[in-house]
Amino acid sequence: MAEEIRKQNLGIVVDDGSVTVPICNKQGEKIGEFAFRPTDIGIVDRFNDLAAEFDKIVEPLESVNIKPDGTTDERNDAEFAALREAETRLYAACDKLFGGNMSEAFFGKMHPFSPINGRFYCENALAAVGAYISQQFGHEVKKINSRVERYTHGYRTGKHKRGRQ
Repeated sequence: MAEEIRKQNLGIVVDDGSVTVPICNKQGEKIGEFAFRPTDIGIVDRFNDLAAEFDKIVEPLESVNIKPDGTTDERNDAEFAALREAETRLYAACDKLFGGNMSEAFFGKMHPFSPINGRFYCENALAAVGAYISQQFGHEVKKINSRVERYTHGYRTGKHKRGRQ
């Protein structure tokens, strides 16, 4: 797509670091696909903000009895409304974090408040995203350090002075 835009001179194409990452379960089955910019420096602050606000996001769930499938007693209007409010808050926070539709990518096939090993599914998903972001930053920092090393090697060794040490 970008190459086609460039060929037809229809616009400016900039590499913004966007990637499309498959989301897989432990069995290796693809459960979604997620497009975002993992090395956007602002994502770290937004991720930390979401983590700090998580208790506030799930606050409506304090009075809800969540079943193993992540649902409530739909006949209990108060519980159902509280679950929907928490879900809306979570989706808005996740979509803000990634500047896109993260909620659909991760929670389109499984409810975010489904319990898994004593945690909500959304907590597992956010932890996995955090680990991925950290890994991507690590790779990018290594690339930057390698490039900087190439350009500064002569200055550190003194070889830049008239070709001598």
